[in-house]
Amino acid sequence: MSTRLTASAALVWLVLLSLSITLSVLAAVHDTLPADTRIASWAQGLAFPGQTLADAVRFITSTQLILAGGGALALLLWLLGFRREALVLTAGLVILPLLQFGIKEMVDRPRPIEEMVELRGSFSSPSFPSGHVMSSTYFYGFLAYLAVTLPLATPTRALLATLSWAVLVLTGPANVWLGVHWPSDVLGGYAWGTVLLLPVILACQRFGRHL
Repeated sequence: MSTRLTASAALVWLVLLSLSITLSVLAAVHDTLPADTRIASWAQGLAFPGQTLADAVRFITSTQLILAGGGALALLLWLLGFRREALVLTAGLVILPLLQFGIKEMVDRPRPIEEMVELRGSFSSPSFPSGHVMSSTYFYGFLAYLAVTLPLATPTRALLATLSWAVLVLTGPANVWLGVHWPSDVLGGYAWGTVLLLPVILACQRFGRHL
């Protein structure tokens, strides 16, 4: 990887980190941010994604399932000879729940309530950032990266990329539609997940086996 590309990636990461920290501070001070309730109300009035799809997306993006799936993927990469990639992925999986728990506890933002939204799902932790969005951004974002870089057959590559991006796109709206997160929680989940994902991808590019 060229020095210029590394510097550009580092700048992007710093911008994302700044955005993530700013959102976290704002969420710690305000239970909702401007337009949160308006966007949530509008989203819940839509027929899509609907209860079945939203529940399915929320299930496959739970942090527990992400950690299990990530561990299985790391093992598979190790067995296929991509051992540095497996180690880098595993390092991110170790950091993910610790970072997520730490931010949630420090921000300690309350969840949406019935008086403000229709609650269509359950939850058990503070609201910011969305853990499902943060975890899926890391794991499915890494899968999308592998779809581009692994020596896969074209149909397999297309299927992996399509599924990964579908989950990434749907997980945010699904959590807002279910009433379990504010839109700013979702934005924070995407931001913090990318803050964790980007160094992992860069490490794979720099130190991993040539794909």
